[in-house]
Amino acid sequence: MTAAAKRPETLDVMDVGIKVRRMDFDFSDDIPDYWYDQDPLLTLFLTALSATFPEGEKQFIQSVRNFQDQITDPELRKQIRAFIGQEAHHSKEHDALNDLMKRKGFPVLRIEKRMTRMAQWMRDNWSEERQLANTVCAEHITAIMADFFMTKSPQELEKLAPQVRKIWAWHVIEETEHKAVAFDVYQQLVNDPWLRRSQMVLLTVLFVAETAASTTQLLQASDQMRNWKMWLKGSRYFLGRKGMVWKLLPEYLDFYKKDFHPWQHQRLAELRALKSRYLDEGEH
Repeated sequence: MTAAAKRPETLDVMDVGIKVRRMDFDFSDDIPDYWYDQDPLLTLFLTALSATFPEGEKQFIQSVRNFQDQITDPELRKQIRAFIGQEAHHSKEHDALNDLMKRKGFPVLRIEKRMTRMAQWMRDNWSEERQLANTVCAEHITAIMADFFMTKSPQELEKLAPQVRKIWAWHVIEETEHKAVAFDVYQQLVNDPWLRRSQMVLLTVLFVAETAASTTQLLQASDQMRNWKMWLKGSRYFLGRKGMVWKLLPEYLDFYKKDFHPWQHQRLAELRALKSRYLDEGEH
């Protein structure tokens, strides 16, 4: 790892911990259709993200596995195994949540099929180095979004229906725990800052476009497209002065800095508190 991308010296890797948890969530049909603050747009925004997770997580796992055997650091090898375990469980549990939304009549399958085609195109057309860079970028986006729910706007988790709250809290926790693994692999074996930054620009465009398109598809299957109160609330949620975009922007831009490392955004106290609250794992 280059000196420019060192893990912060004040952070002991043992302080983080990457624990593989088997959750086995069960989502019954009596869960309300709009389980995020009783709001169609916010619910279907998270549904659009959830629909991409199973295939996306598989792609992330494979991109790291491509380099796994070249890693000699025993601690990083251990973290890679835990990263793979966590991501595999994310695929499984979000499959269950996606099945719930399919039963409710939302076209989640269309999004899943599109993601499968996109992932296959990436494997066929991108080098293994670019695929890993893409995972590094995606992990940063998911990490800062996790930070939104954990630190920037923790009250948002409480707005989720109790039946789905735990899967999102669990996902936030684990994305935070393993947010530096792919980055550390990339720095050790690829270490191409230009590729990493340029891929982030590309992925940001793709992520915003795909998420907007998928959310719109899901909304079109509802009767909410002309719900102007929903759109007004959504514009404040995403673009207002205290909205998601503005809260995430500083940490997003940090990614382009020469000396960036994911754990420069230390959230250990918040992480422990969230684990204690939602996973019954005592603060330690």
